[in-house]
Amino acid sequence: MKQTVKFILIIIAGYLLSGCAITHSYGPYMGMVVDKDSEEPIEGAVVFVQYFTEGMGGTSMFEGADEVLTGKEGEFLIPVNRIGTFRPLSGWDYPMFIIFKPGYGAYPGHRQSSISHYKEGHFPDKESVTIKLPRLKTREERKKNLRNIPNINAPEEKYKKLKELEKFETDLVFTQQK
Repeated sequence: MKQTVKFILIIIAGYLLSGCAITHSYGPYMGMVVDKDSEEPIEGAVVFVQYFTEGMGGTSMFEGADEVLTGKEGEFLIPVNRIGTFRPLSGWDYPMFIIFKPGYGAYPGHRQSSISHYKEGHFPDKESVTIKLPRLKTREERKKNLRNIPNINAPEEKYKKLKELEKFETDLVFTQQK
């Protein structure tokens, strides 16, 4: 009898816990980053994406991140990323994107940056987009733009390129002669 009860409890526990592991596929994300005015490609811009789960009470938890630099023609590709986690009673949140190049307004924070189209109100996957970044002309514009890069809730190794470009811009803006 004790063996049967143990067996039944193990089966019930396994059944209840099986729904706690959740997975989600993000991407691919692709497109071009161009200068807003000239529409020339911007090489070397960082495209950063951060993935979250959303738990009870609306709390978001970091689950992963990808970052790439744009190529010679301003193109980028973030391949499909399948993420799994063991987080009971959670769902997947929409990813957060940051696109940045020193001397240009950051997407999406800078009011003059833009995306060619959205999918259901969010950055589209499986569709090519064009991101337009405005060129910043003054030291003050560049300084103000640094506030358009949000704090990132991720391990530093996940956003090395973004951090490097942000540091370059910060050093340039704050050490430049007036």
